[in-house]
Amino acid sequence: MCGLCGLLGEDVHWSDPLGDELPRRRERLRRIAAINRVLAPFRLKVEDFQGSAYLLLGATGRQELANGLEQLWALAQAMLGRPLDPLDPLVLDHLEQQP
Repeated sequence: MCGLCGLLGEDVHWSDPLGDELPRRRERLRRIAAINRVLAPFRLKVEDFQGSAYLLLGATGRQELANGLEQLWALAQAMLGRPLDPLDPLVLDHLEQQP
């Protein structure tokens, strides 16, 4: 898919609320915040990209675009160079310390 088509067409994820655009956008930002809490111990960060993709940012400045959560997770693992386990004690300890 070309970059322009990717920006124009947004795939709806099964977990996205239906209906009004504002709650859908709010839920997307809430999901990104939760993803960032899990990725923080690995020095990775996710940002919204035009409401249609996720921008994964690495500690070295590397950036990748992901169209969904499955692709985002695969790219995060590739960026780390190892499997990313959300039940890793490092992640769990980090999450327990969050307010």
